[in-house]
Amino acid sequence: MKARRKSGMLRVELTESEAALLAGLFDDLAQALAEPDPHDPVIQRLYPDGYTDDEEASREYRELVHSDLQAGRIGRLQACRAELPPGGGRMQLDDEALDRWLRELNDLRLGLGTRLGVTEEADLDDSQPAVQIYAWLTAVQDLLVMHALP
Repeated sequence: MKARRKSGMLRVELTESEAALLAGLFDDLAQALAEPDPHDPVIQRLYPDGYTDDEEASREYRELVHSDLQAGRIGRLQACRAELPPGGGRMQLDDEALDRWLRELNDLRLGLGTRLGVTEEADLDDSQPAVQIYAWLTAVQDLLVMHALP
């Protein structure tokens, strides 16, 4: 992946394999969000309790905000998925689209990191494909953040 700013837009070049990988990851996350299992650690990580010491307050919080948070996440995810160039190619992102992409990349990393057990102390096996994907997502997010800064 390559990225550069030009005329207020961020131009991002994706290879065919990068676009296919992102499409698959977006589709997997969309499926998990469409029918969320409240016991799934990824769903728990993406929608943490509002109150860790008060179950009743946490339940009320979920009832108030969960559907809005879920709708926002699904909307951002669908927009990013639609912006992917089929077969690779160039995307042009304005500041709003760049923010959306950064949020969705973060969600992908949170989900995969939860599945992998990523912590400060974790000793991950760099030869595992899922760990390599996690590292790549981190590098992509870092690249976009660097171009988001003024």
